[in-house]
Amino acid sequence: MSIQKLEFTNICIFASILLASLVKGDDIINAVEVKTPSGWVRGYEEKLDDNQVFKFLKIPFAKPPVGQLRFQKPQPIEQWENVQGTSELPASCPQWHFPLPGFEDLTTDEDCLYLNVYVPGKISKERNLSVMVWIHGGGFIFGAASQYNPVALVTKGDVIVVTINYRLGLFGFLTMNDPLLSGNYGVWDWIEALRWVQNNIAAFGGNPNSVTIFGESAGGMAVSLLTLIPSAEGLFHRAISQSGVVSNFVISKRELEKKTIDLLLERTDCKGREDVAETVKCLQGIPVMNLTNAITMADLQVPLNVSFEAGGFIPSVDGELIKENLAYPKSPNDEAYRFFRTVDFMSGTLDGEGNMAYMGMTPEIQGKYDFNVTEKIPKSVLCEMMAPEFVQKTVGNVPELSKEICEFYSTTEGTDVQSNKICEFNGDSVFIVPSNIMLSIHAKDNTKAKTYQYLVTKTSPIPFGGDPPSWFKGAGHGDDIYLLFDTTFYMHLTEDQLQSLKKEKDLSETVMRYWTNFAKFGNPNGENVPEWPSYDVSSKKYVIIDNPIETGENLKADATKLLGKIIEKGRQQLDHDEL
Repeated sequence: MSIQKLEFTNICIFASILLASLVKGDDIINAVEVKTPSGWVRGYEEKLDDNQVFKFLKIPFAKPPVGQLRFQKPQPIEQWENVQGTSELPASCPQWHFPLPGFEDLTTDEDCLYLNVYVPGKISKERNLSVMVWIHGGGFIFGAASQYNPVALVTKGDVIVVTINYRLGLFGFLTMNDPLLSGNYGVWDWIEALRWVQNNIAAFGGNPNSVTIFGESAGGMAVSLLTLIPSAEGLFHRAISQSGVVSNFVISKRELEKKTIDLLLERTDCKGREDVAETVKCLQGIPVMNLTNAITMADLQVPLNVSFEAGGFIPSVDGELIKENLAYPKSPNDEAYRFFRTVDFMSGTLDGEGNMAYMGMTPEIQGKYDFNVTEKIPKSVLCEMMAPEFVQKTVGNVPELSKEICEFYSTTEGTDVQSNKICEFNGDSVFIVPSNIMLSIHAKDNTKAKTYQYLVTKTSPIPFGGDPPSWFKGAGHGDDIYLLFDTTFYMHLTEDQLQSLKKEKDLSETVMRYWTNFAKFGNPNGENVPEWPSYDVSSKKYVIIDNPIETGENLKADATKLLGKIIEKGRQQLDHDEL
């Protein structure tokens, strides 16, 4: 095995090289060992179009969160003696089985707090490369770092990319609103991973003073949330929220948290313990899969609705990391946004984010409203179910607001257009309008950081969740991932699909340049990319990612006005309740 051994100290660089070969199949793979402050790490070479990348896989960034460390903040990893890093990706954190490509074959393990580091070309501390840390999506209950191969992003952008695991579901977010079971363990995992990057990335040639966090869906929400946590200041300098920011879909409600913990204790032998300490001790002793399956997705489904009651499975107000309900936007001058407005911020969405609505149309919903989702979604689903649920979640039972939504998203242009309008409401309320609000908060009178917005309208050749109904229009939620990452290694694509992906290579490379330019300079513009105007609160300019690249202004202005008004009422109600 050819192992180049590189050791860094504060003053100088020592190098020793062992020449041999690691043979894998018919390939000879070069390897390198790097001395970090945490210990030696081994990486393996991968080539892409004659470009060299070293992959350092399965690096521990915290102690295994098992036994007495389950439902505890991540414990900093101690300096290890043996060489860390393997040629195989780490297992994902415990989660339910999810029958979609990339999820059904995931290997899980409670010992899952690992990250992967991808470095372009030679390893040298003098390179001082910008770093991008990816937080995966999956609704805070699914997903893994292993699903995202950033080798192309690393080589095209000449940046280091780090992908991280974090605890999911009840292991990451279960709370009893007590210091002994305070929740947000997944959030603490993000922070601990970023601390590890700060302390160790220079050994790989990375610049700890140029770190960008980016993520999609729940990962985008995580990125946005981290910018609102003062204790995260200094751990990163730029942020990209893809299809998700902080909203009332991200911060759980106390009544739902209690419902979750009550249900969990009923289904385990942990009910009726003397105090929280005994309850936690009991939960720590339950086999991981027994605990994972004690509550199912069916338990979280709101009856006859596409939404979930995710209390106990998403971030919550814990009084330490998250000291107040950040779900409802405040004035840009509020202290909650001080750190956020010092970080360069990019946020964007897809025009068909609402595909999540048709995916959530259960047989029970279709039966009640007498429709087949492959053919249409009737207006009654919007007016009698989805709009009232959004209003209830935001401000409570206010029928006149539900009526406004119903009228705004209603059309006489036929069933196909009406079906898309219903999905549009879902995309607007969950993703697009919250993103618009956060962008405006960031940009207003801000001289400290730059703001950028994008909209993806290019449909994916490999749509998330499979082919949509024939009536659906737009680029669906998750359909931007292929532009940044190689996901073909687990998706078992046909030759036609692979050829379709190759046709989008130029667009993919443009997006990679935008993202990595932003990571390096706080500005996505540069050579060989169309101009991307910055976002300001007057024109609200954004770039449209499609063939060709175009620009637009004031995305979804009317929808933002309507739904923003309802969200503002929710904030006023929250302020009143807290008096």
